[in-house]
Amino acid sequence: MDGIIQMLPAPLRRFSTYIDFAGQSKAEKIFQVIIVIASIIGFVVGYLLQQLWLTFAILGGGFVLANLIVLPCWPYFRKNPINWKPNPVDERPTPAAATKKEGASPNPKKDGKKHK
Repeated sequence: MDGIIQMLPAPLRRFSTYIDFAGQSKAEKIFQVIIVIASIIGFVVGYLLQQLWLTFAILGGGFVLANLIVLPCWPYFRKNPINWKPNPVDERPTPAAATKKEGASPNPKKDGKKHK
């Protein structure tokens, strides 16, 4: 996604492109409510006027409205930022340092011990 953002013109790159998890939940609920309300209104209007195209026009308008409200990354959807844990420093020993322990040979089979 960052590669796509970098291809945009400079004025568009300054907009934030993330929505936090709580914002995603809000966006989904808003989208579903708008679509259901538009469906009910479209059905009622289409039924009363006996025009099927009105049903689909109202549903399509609800879809467009829902997308205009939900798709942009409004600040309302970014109120709970994600606090990532800090990246731990890699403290694992290198393979060469791990094999040079005192009294340990690099190959356990050459220690002369037989494992059953």
